[in-house]
Amino acid sequence: MSVIETQVFENGMTLLAEPKKNVKSCSVQWVFPAGSCSDLPEAEGASVMLADMLPRGAGEFDSRALSDSMDRYGMRRSTDVGIHHLVLSSTMLGSDLQDGMSLITSMVLEPRMPADAMEPIRSLCLQALESLQDEPQQETMLRLRARHRPPPYNRSGYGARGALESMQLEDLQAAWRQRMVPGGSILSVAGDVDPAVLASWLENHMQGWEGAFPDPPMTGERLGGAEHVERDTSQVHIAMAWDAPAEPHPNSVLERIATRVFGGSSSGRLFTEVRQKRSLCYSVNGAYRGGRDMGVIGVYAGTTPERAQETLDTCKAEFDRMADGITGDEFRRIKTGLESSLVLSGESSSARAHALVADQFRLGRPRSLDEARQEIASVTLDQVNEYLGARVVDPPTIVTMGPVSLETG
Repeated sequence: MSVIETQVFENGMTLLAEPKKNVKSCSVQWVFPAGSCSDLPEAEGASVMLADMLPRGAGEFDSRALSDSMDRYGMRRSTDVGIHHLVLSSTMLGSDLQDGMSLITSMVLEPRMPADAMEPIRSLCLQALESLQDEPQQETMLRLRARHRPPPYNRSGYGARGALESMQLEDLQAAWRQRMVPGGSILSVAGDVDPAVLASWLENHMQGWEGAFPDPPMTGERLGGAEHVERDTSQVHIAMAWDAPAEPHPNSVLERIATRVFGGSSSGRLFTEVRQKRSLCYSVNGAYRGGRDMGVIGVYAGTTPERAQETLDTCKAEFDRMADGITGDEFRRIKTGLESSLVLSGESSSARAHALVADQFRLGRPRSLDEARQEIASVTLDQVNEYLGARVVDPPTIVTMGPVSLETG
C-alpha cells in the first residue's frame, strides 16, 4: 500500500508525494490561487492569458529553448485555468524528475513574459472565446454555470472580450506577482518519486519565494432561474443544474452513487428513458461534481426542436423520480463501476496526482486509494434510499439554446 507524504513549507506551499512501486513514470500537478475567480472585474481573462504566457520562456531559456529542454526530458506538459486555480501539469520519467522540476520551477519563479508574446496570446484567447459559437453544447453549459454559481465563481475561464482586448503586459505581471505565490499553492507528485529528496530539493530552490492570495469574496447572488438563448439552429441544447452536497459533506458519497444511477452511464435512467425508450434525443447525461464549498448536479440533453419540450419534461421527471429510491441491481452495478474506476485511476500516475490535489483543496487532506474505495464500499442501499427520500432541492437552473423557447416552469 502506498503512503502519501505531506509537508507544508514555511512559505505556505503544500507538497503531496505518493511513491508508487514498479512505476517508472512520475506525474506532477502544481496549482496556484490564480484561477478565473481571482481576476479583477476589469481584467477578466488575465488568468488564462497568464497560463499561456508562462511557457514562453523562463530563467535562462527563451520560449523555444524552454520547449526544447522539456522535450529533451520527454515531458508531456500542459497549463490550464479552472475556477480556483491556475494549473501546471507534467508527466515524465521519475529519473528525470529533478531536471523536469527545475524547468517547471523556473516558469513559476522567473518567467520571462516577453512583450512580443502579448499579441499572439491575445489572438489565441479571442479565437477560443469566438469558437464557443461553434460549440453550442459547451456554450450552453458555461451559461448554466454563469447563472447557477455566484460571482466571481461563475466565470467561464475564457475571459471577457473587452478585458482581453485591452489587457496589458503589466496586468499579467501583476497577476503573476500577486497570485503565483506559495500560500494557497499545492504541489502533488505521484509515481517514481522519493519524497524526502524532492522536499529537500524544493527547500533549496524556493528561497525567497513568499506570499499568499486569499479566496476572493462573493460579489453578488447567483441569478438562477431560466434563460433561453435564441439561435437559428437545427438542434436545441438543454442544460439544468441543481444544488448538491459539497465534497466535505458526509452525504457527498451518497449523492455520487445516486447521480450515477440517474445519469452517469449508458445504463443510467436518463439514457435508458430519454434516449433508448423514447428516442427523444441524440445525447443526454447527468453528473455530480462536489466542490469545496458547494456541489452541483448537472444535466445536458441535445435534441430536435420538435422533441425539445418533451425531452426537458422527461429529464425533470426522472430527476424527481429519484426520490422514490433506487433498486438493488442499480446500486450493485454502480458501486462496482465506481470501485473499478478507482482501481484503474490508481494505475495512472497523472490521475493520482490530480486526485491528491483535488482532495487537499476540497477536504484539507489527501486520501489514499484504499480510503476512497472503502468510503464507497461501506455505503449501503438503505443509506442511499434514505438520503434520496429526505433530499430537498430547489427548482433547477435551466438554460436552453436553439430556435424554440421551452416552458421551464
